Amino acid sequence: MAEVWEATDDILGRPVAVKILLPRLAADDSFRERFRREAIAAARLAHPNVVATFDTGVDDGVAFIVLELVHGRTLHEVLAQSGPLPASRAVNVAVQVAAALDYAHRHGVVHRDVKPGNILLSVDDRVKVADFGIAKAALDQASDSRPFAGRDLTQSGAILGTAKYLSPEQVNGEDIDGRADIYSLGIVLYEMLCGRPPYEGETDVAVALQHVQSSPPSPRRVRAGIPRPLETVVLRSLAKSPADRYASAAHMQTALLSVDLGPDDAVPLVVRDPTPAEGVPAPSFRESERSWLYPVAAILAVALALGIIGLLFARTETGQRILGSEPETTQPTVDVRVTETRSFDPPPGSQAEHESELPFLVDGDPSTLWTTETYSNRRFGNLKNGVGVVLVLSREARLDELTVTSPTRDWSARTFVADGPKATLAEWGEAVSSRNGIDPGQTTFDLRGRSGSAVLLWITDLGRANQVALGEVEVSVRG
Repeated sequence: MAEVWEATDDILGRPVAVKILLPRLAADDSFRERFRREAIAAARLAHPNVVATFDTGVDDGVAFIVLELVHGRTLHEVLAQSGPLPASRAVNVAVQVAAALDYAHRHGVVHRDVKPGNILLSVDDRVKVADFGIAKAALDQASDSRPFAGRDLTQSGAILGTAKYLSPEQVNGEDIDGRADIYSLGIVLYEMLCGRPPYEGETDVAVALQHVQSSPPSPRRVRAGIPRPLETVVLRSLAKSPADRYASAAHMQTALLSVDLGPDDAVPLVVRDPTPAEGVPAPSFRESERSWLYPVAAILAVALALGIIGLLFARTETGQRILGSEPETTQPTVDVRVTETRSFDPPPGSQAEHESELPFLVDGDPSTLWTTETYSNRRFGNLKNGVGVVLVLSREARLDELTVTSPTRDWSARTFVADGPKATLAEWGEAVSSRNGIDPGQTTFDLRGRSGSAVLLWITDLGRANQVALGEVEVSVRG
């Protein structure tokens, strides 16, 4: 469909990539106009995991797009050279692709051609997704609207060489949304884990029909050792009906970050009953059970009865006088809320970290995520000590707890409280609390009643995915 050249932007003095359309496509005026509109749509996507689009135009009949130059290899090249990836690396790549797709979908752009050839792995292992919108322009150029399986895939305007990654609704020529990209990402994840896509055939049409008619082989049967929860994510993303897949790329990203990549098939320890003495019959299960079940049941019944009597007595006036206690009163909840969220990445960091995702921390939806950058290792690529988010409160108060919802596994963080946001970590003073080896779900940090109007969550270890994602944060106060 196009050739890509490395070039130099003479005005800004920077290296760029220039994608030039094949002449048979560039010669069509209507296609060039659709291509231009799609390039403009892609240019709106300013995200760390999306290849940036700088310019587009036509020069002497040659249609082109000027793109960010990414030094590295495509995922297609990596898989062709190295075969299947370790589960941890496959998840790392898929999480970053999902982040790019979720951002694009929220901005009204569906990729339509997610495949290893459009996924770039930079030299620092950051993932970049390319060719947003170009596949849509190619589809619009198709000369007829018959279902995919009824067309010759070599005809001008069809998606070339990507039948292995098409969703069933694309094959059937139906209207699509972001869930088609989720299906394609599921195929890519399957291929990263198994070394091959789930559907193969002698022709592209034969492969396309399998997307509609056949269930994918179990990844764990194709390649042993794939964690069962990861297989579950793959198979859900490959559901035939879009309604049965993840509702959004953010939901798929959350599921991926929640996967425990540890072994899940350990052989259970079998303890055998000792051989009974000769001539002595072994007790049956019922008999052996009764020997201890009845006494335990009796003890529990007595304890329960005494507990109920004590509770009822304590609630009477006589009981309260004897025990010297007063009826418990409920303290009113103090209204303090998070009014602003900021990323915290002081030098040597970039001083910004996925700013556009910060509102997701307080939108009430745990599946929408703020994420750190993805680094080469869990220690921030050995470049810095951490990164974090600052929560600015509506007023100063005595703070009780910080509750964080995250799908990330095995990460660590500290909390700080101050009278307002600070520019450096040293200005925040001593950490109030810390947690290590945090598992997915809700985690509570004790703020110990410190007074302040700002809280810093400082992430000190990124965990196995080399990236931390946060769904929701909430600060409670002491009454």
